[in-house]
Amino acid sequence: MDEPVKRAWVFEFDQWRSLWNWVLRRRPGLADGDAAFGYHALMAPLMWVLTGASVIEIVAVEVLLPWPVPRAVLLVAGIWSLRVMIAVLAGYVVHPHLVGPAGLRVRYGTVVDLALPWTDVSGVRSVLRARDGAAVQVVDGVLHLVVSGQTNVEVALVEPVRVTLPGKGPVEVTSVRMHVDTPGAFVAAAHRALAPT
Repeated sequence: MDEPVKRAWVFEFDQWRSLWNWVLRRRPGLADGDAAFGYHALMAPLMWVLTGASVIEIVAVEVLLPWPVPRAVLLVAGIWSLRVMIAVLAGYVVHPHLVGPAGLRVRYGTVVDLALPWTDVSGVRSVLRARDGAAVQVVDGVLHLVVSGQTNVEVALVEPVRVTLPGKGPVEVTSVRMHVDTPGAFVAAAHRALAPT
């Protein structure tokens, strides 16, 4: 199977799993002692607006288009795109960043899931940075997980860590910059966990 086709199937499966976990209010990977920190608050309003627009579009096509075959095709496409938007948001909600006794778990929906033991982390600080471009990018050894054009937490690493990203393959990163809805609480929790080491 070609790599792009395989990634598409994995993405589709992950979306359905995220929806299922959202409905059941599950957060996969959340262990005892872990604190969960969301990163979807800035994205959620836009996602809900797009979802509402999609619903209006589906109804409008059903009402305004008289030909049954194109209407059926557009109905299926509209429902599928509506499901994709809700599933993407569900992926953000059910896969939060985690701070726990073992270390950090940095996530971005179902696309990025990076476990960082405390022995790999040299520091965590809150710093707001604007960032254009893709939501997930690696530039000069820095993994950027961008939400609404910004990151607000930086995790410095003791030494480079190899990360495998979909479509990018394995890369080495020396730090991670990401967005957290409550950066102060995230940094405080990380500092408490780092303190004994």
